[in-house]
Amino acid sequence: MSASSLGPPLRRRSLRRLAGAFGLGLLSAVVVPADQATALAPPEEPPADAEPKPEPEPEPPPTWRFRNADKPVKVVVLAGSVGAWQRDPYAQHFENWCASIEVKNLSKTGYGAYQLRRRFMDQLVANGYVNLRDPDFEYWLVFQGGLNSVAMPEKTNKEIRQLFLSAHQRGIEVVALSLTPWGDESDSRRWKGLAGLAYKADTQKIVDFELGRLSPREALGRYVEVRDDPDAPWDPAELADVGVDLYDSPLRDPNAPLRDIAKLREQLERSKHWQKRYAELDETTRELALDEQAQRAAELPRWYLREELRSFDHIHPNEHGHRLLAEVACPELPASWSCTCPERSEQP
Repeated sequence: MSASSLGPPLRRRSLRRLAGAFGLGLLSAVVVPADQATALAPPEEPPADAEPKPEPEPEPPPTWRFRNADKPVKVVVLAGSVGAWQRDPYAQHFENWCASIEVKNLSKTGYGAYQLRRRFMDQLVANGYVNLRDPDFEYWLVFQGGLNSVAMPEKTNKEIRQLFLSAHQRGIEVVALSLTPWGDESDSRRWKGLAGLAYKADTQKIVDFELGRLSPREALGRYVEVRDDPDAPWDPAELADVGVDLYDSPLRDPNAPLRDIAKLREQLERSKHWQKRYAELDETTRELALDEQAQRAAELPRWYLREELRSFDHIHPNEHGHRLLAEVACPELPASWSCTCPERSEQP
């Protein structure tokens, strides 16, 4: 996935998504009078058809098969271009370290959540060479996707939920590897100044759903109506069996230098949209909101992929990043995989 494949520039979605980022988390930091609380409610996500995505091109019928009868656990990896990385990818590390598994990597560059779900159905479920009912084998899906559709987190979560349901309906268990850290100051379209607040919020919402941290309404927003009972607790089939947090992991640098908080606070104060959004708050609450949001904007560099783990951009880990990713995930992988996890490697 290239940086340009993440969707349109922030200015084309922009004020509505940025408004949601301004409001995110504020209720936990600021006590707001009941009659002012509506000012903090994030707006609805842009309509799903605001920027229609083309249907994935039909793929040829699948002809691949698992070939190693001595490996009782069959693992399908499904991700965007991070998973499709060719130089010593994390999927290969899993296969090297876990004695019982055979891996097929179906990751595809540029694919968002909807396209990955379609690929799962077309390449695995519809594959006549794979017998998902074979009692001699255990089947697992390793999912690590959603960044290509990150600007629509609730719709992305809807597609991921349906993917997990489809897998569980067929006896396939699921490991969810969360999105990895990404972003850079040079990516001014998405991350410079206050812009990154929206993309951080979008990324975190997908990560939190993948790890089972959100309620259905929090994760799905207006798409919660796809559930039979929107307010019922999650059915286990809607969630991953194993979740691994790669976003808040050693792949990011929690000690990266902060941005200039005073400058960010000035930008917020000058923002006409911010002024309108919080116009009804009293002065004390507005000041607290400015401080909290400027602090979060200042901390964004600490959620970027570490410099030494990058390949050609700030999104794709290099071979060192893939090994570290695999090392973070390995202890969380199912016992049936028979993994022998290495000690955490030194940073390159």
